[in-house]
Amino acid sequence: MRSRFEAVGLSLLVLYFAYHAFAGEKGLGRWSDAQLELEDRKAELVRLEAEITRLRTDIRRLTPGSVDPDFVEAMARDKLAFVYPNEIVLLTSEPSSAN
Repeated sequence: MRSRFEAVGLSLLVLYFAYHAFAGEKGLGRWSDAQLELEDRKAELVRLEAEITRLRTDIRRLTPGSVDPDFVEAMARDKLAFVYPNEIVLLTSEPSSAN
């Protein structure tokens, strides 16, 4: 009789740990979710590092003493919609970045 109780107790203990290994807070299900989140965060990090590199390049091009006049002109045209007096402006129905 005692061995039967031991077997049932051991089975329940194994089931308890098996359940928590798969469905618990730190189980395999949560681990796979964490892996997906990690991949998303790595992709976001790569995107942000590329953006930082682009912004550092823009800063270098606008630093006093080494200003790139072509870059300043391109920014003025894009952001402020500047045009030269002799230029002809064509309006389209597409939204532009100057809005």
